[in-house]
Amino acid sequence: MTAVEFKAPRGSILFTKDGFQYEFRDDLGEAHHGISLLVARRRTEEGQIKGRVLLKAIGVSSDQGMTRVKRARAKLEEQVRLASFLDHPGIFRVEGMQKAEGYWYVITEHPSGHSLCDLLTIVSECRRWFSPLFVLHVGARVAEALAHAHEAQDANGNPLNIVHRAIDLDHVFVDWKGNVRVSDFGLALSSLPGRVSSTVHRPQGDTYYASPEMLLSGRVDARSDLFNLGVVMLELATGRNLLDAPDDVTEEVKASLSKRKLVRVRRAIRRARLAGCDVRTEAAIWRAATYTQADLEALTAKLPEPLRLPLRKLLQPSPADRYPSARALATELNGWLGKGVLFGQEEAAAELEKAVTEAGQALVELGLRSHRPSSVRLDDITTR
Repeated sequence: MTAVEFKAPRGSILFTKDGFQYEFRDDLGEAHHGISLLVARRRTEEGQIKGRVLLKAIGVSSDQGMTRVKRARAKLEEQVRLASFLDHPGIFRVEGMQKAEGYWYVITEHPSGHSLCDLLTIVSECRRWFSPLFVLHVGARVAEALAHAHEAQDANGNPLNIVHRAIDLDHVFVDWKGNVRVSDFGLALSSLPGRVSSTVHRPQGDTYYASPEMLLSGRVDARSDLFNLGVVMLELATGRNLLDAPDDVTEEVKASLSKRKLVRVRRAIRRARLAGCDVRTEAAIWRAATYTQADLEALTAKLPEPLRLPLRKLLQPSPADRYPSARALATELNGWLGKGVLFGQEEAAAELEKAVTEAGQALVELGLRSHRPSSVRLDDITTR
């Protein structure tokens, strides 16, 4: 299902809620499950601007069946209910849901900072990657946010068993003060009562950050998020993605798999095709099934021990060989960071400032804004 084309003119008022008017600014395209992602500006009734929000929207159109629309709406309602159990400084807030003019909107906090995808673009212009300490800082903060989500309970104290399933470069943000936050639990798996179950097994989020178990079977638990985070950290530190290695998946490598593993791969590819996935997903499935410990050694060989060791553990093919929990991972990473004494928010902010300064004119050409504390507002910073 594709997202409904959003045709409201820029500057129009979408709805009013709790004394605020929500003014449409930009359409960012499809988020997932046919849901549109919009940027809106919040105003008081007196016209004062009170910052921006992200809106997830679903509405009825002539080319969408009502069953699909109802399902997408149920997914939005589920996200709002799940968000009520997530209250952590490292997770963007979901502020509620509103129906207006045939659309249903979920109101979420607007990211204050750049996605890791944008930040990688910046440092690549400097022909280098992030420092090991910066990567450990990002990893520790994301691990703390995931620990909160993984350990969340419902009102009766029952575990919600939340798995984000889409930890990638587009869902982690870092602001100019060095704060790290995770966005969008809209693709999360959970045991929330009344949850809308998936009708097809397919990778959630970016294929090249999916865990081997997500790609090969679709069955995941919290340790899958840890693998996702490991792939993100490796790319921040080296510019290389573990699962994006087409030249390494030769016919000889494929033939080296056991008959049982070959059957598993072919079944996974068949499921991916039925779910509408492209050839990139097939390539990632083959890589997930064939990468070796030698590959991990080669990818991390030039990194210092405090980063190389956790990455090798995070990127193990089997969940049982990874960290037992996000809490355990956060504890270890914080230990390497000296609990923030050796490297924390202030040092992270300084590294970002230096990267932006070095990138210089290239940022203007790429359409990314540099940091100007005296004039740039949070509302003006890109979210994609």
